[in-house]
Amino acid sequence: MLKVARSAEEVRGHDLMVWLGGQGTAQVFRHEGEALLERLEPTPSLTDWALSGQDDAATRVLCGAAAGVHAARVPPWPDLPGLPRWFRALEAAQGQGEVFARAWGTAQRLLTDPRDVRPLHGDLHHGNVLHSPERGWLVIDPKGLIGERTFDFANILCNPTLEHALMPGRLDRQSALIARQAGLDRARLLAWVGAYAALSGAWHLEDAQEEQARQSLAVSALAHSLL
Repeated sequence: MLKVARSAEEVRGHDLMVWLGGQGTAQVFRHEGEALLERLEPTPSLTDWALSGQDDAATRVLCGAAAGVHAARVPPWPDLPGLPRWFRALEAAQGQGEVFARAWGTAQRLLTDPRDVRPLHGDLHHGNVLHSPERGWLVIDPKGLIGERTFDFANILCNPTLEHALMPGRLDRQSALIARQAGLDRARLLAWVGAYAALSGAWHLEDAQEEQARQSLAVSALAHSLL
């Protein structure tokens, strides 16, 4: 499969894929401004698993895929943006309501005291982990960021759909499972979910997607309520 970058963000993602070297990721066979990638199968689908009663199994696969991305590698790291830049939209939205304001406060606390900093996928969710019959589950389409490892798990809990993320008991159960599987502090994971979901809400508002923004803010509020 040939993937041609169409934005600076996609170029950064390519750079991260090259640096990861196929460990836990689709293989980049050649990179020269354009990336020739290993072809992965659309089925089985982690989205289908999560929506059909196999949420725990899908979450375990996602945690395993994240471990491949986060594994220790020989420096230097690729030149990627840091998480503070990523959260500028949330900073700008902080005056648009209590949920945004609370989430920005949470984000500031996390960003000023980062832990276990390393290169991150930046958009880890059910649609960005695909199956290779030969090599198992592998990530695709990273954003490419530098930041705290726990951040990379927040988007899992906003997916595979916002409606699913808001199902009663789902965030509580899956956050506990991720914390166990990935060796994370659950309260810190929930704090990242609260910050990230509101950031996603800010992006949705920028795109005039009001219903998605409302649901994202509901996830943020729910995560904060579990802290």
